[in-house]
Amino acid sequence: MNRFSLTPSLFAALAAVLLVLPATPAQADPQKAEACLAQITPAVVSNGRRIRATDVASAGPQEAVTYRLTLYKGLSYVLIGCADGEGVDLDMRLFDEAGDLVSSDGSPDNQPFVDVSPSKTGEYALQVMVYQSDTKTDFALAVSYQD
Repeated sequence: MNRFSLTPSLFAALAAVLLVLPATPAQADPQKAEACLAQITPAVVSNGRRIRATDVASAGPQEAVTYRLTLYKGLSYVLIGCADGEGVDLDMRLFDEAGDLVSSDGSPDNQPFVDVSPSKTGEYALQVMVYQSDTKTDFALAVSYQD
């Protein structure tokens, strides 16, 4: 029967290697979220849409960030999100002034979008939720519209 034992010199060598290895930061990456969104927006613009606004925010698992938006009757909107990593499930829900759900994307991916053509001009609430992630997540958001 063979037994594995750590000699003091082997233990010291392993400890030295572990101390030298860089720690992997478990934090969000706003540049990665912006780069993800930057890959999507050219296709949106090439389809005749304009980008009205963009933003970058952070949220932890099961946390949501809510945006207040004024959306105008007669315009068609696509709201696009992009999280900073794979394995992140980012969801979006759009509510009207009465709090009724207008549109949502709950698919298990890191690039949600919702679309809406409001029947009246009003204030809407866009809720962006990090449904699943191991750590805090950055995400980028774009509001696009078309006449």
